Amino acid sequence: MTLATESIVPVAFDELADRMVELGGDGHPAEIHGYISGVLSAGGRPVMKTWLEQVAEQMGDKTLNDAMTEVLTRLYKSTLQQLEAGDFSIQVLLPDDDESLAQRTESLGTWCQSFISGFGQGLSQQNVSDMVEDVLKDFAEISLIEATEENEESEKLFVEVSEFVRMAWLAVFNDLHDKSEDDSSTAGKGSTIH
Repeated sequence: MTLATESIVPVAFDELADRMVELGGDGHPAEIHGYISGVLSAGGRPVMKTWLEQVAEQMGDKTLNDAMTEVLTRLYKSTLQQLEAGDFSIQVLLPDDDESLAQRTESLGTWCQSFISGFGQGLSQQNVSDMVEDVLKDFAEISLIEATEENEESEKLFVEVSEFVRMAWLAVFNDLHDKSEDDSSTAGKGSTIH
């Protein structure tokens, strides 16, 4: 079975958080997911060993146990699978809705900041579309977001912003993925030497 046909169970925020607590590492689940989401969206495809080393470094040079390695491997594969499916099933890894608005808002800001870092790391081309530049600017602004009050209006705004992030993330991936397919399909075309 290939990655495209194998159904991979996505990692839940609490599952990754629990593994991180077990290791006593630094970092945040949204930080890890945001980073790999940015790398993958920019076209980077790090080998699993490299990805695991990067996370261990993010966590304060912790040695990853088997449970953490399994969760991170699944996080990488399920994120890539969701992006490639392009069917709007992608989800930003955030705490459940029963957590405080402040915690969810902080996580969304952390995810956006880490996405930008990962995107820069994974980008192999220098030029991106105006749309991608605009999304990265929006994510930079969202990374500074703070929840002021827990009320219905704030909750509604959070839902709108998190949905924007989700759709903008997919748009960035599709924009760069479509360009790379266009570039590879036109490579080799044109004049030939006989």
